[in-house]
Amino acid sequence: MTNPEEPNEARVVGLNPVDFVLALVVASLATALVLLDRLVLPAFAKMYDDFASGLVLPLVTRAVLGHVTPLGGAAGAIALAALGMFARKRGEGRLAVGLFLGGIALAIGAVGLSMYGLYAPMFDLAGKVKP
Repeated sequence: MTNPEEPNEARVVGLNPVDFVLALVVASLATALVLLDRLVLPAFAKMYDDFASGLVLPLVTRAVLGHVTPLGGAAGAIALAALGMFARKRGEGRLAVGLFLGGIALAIGAVGLSMYGLYAPMFDLAGKVKP
């Protein structure tokens, strides 16, 4: 005969398999942000330096080229995932899933904002072209 209290204790002490999947999604998005920062940003920075010395870049582009958006998004997403793991260990399952999903949303937002920031000067320039 099993003890009826065992499932509750297993839930409080152990991590849910869903947590590992959500943590893997957060880790992959954070890795994508770091790779974007290390591999893609130098090419865009060089292009904008060569393009025009007096060019004033939009604020979002300066934030991306200054490594604030990609690395900050990656760090924030990982921090939320780590808090989700601690919340799950304490038995707060809904809070844990919310923190994981918040980390995923933050990372996806950082990827989108980084992509927009890299191309914002080109969008601005395209609007000024006259036929």
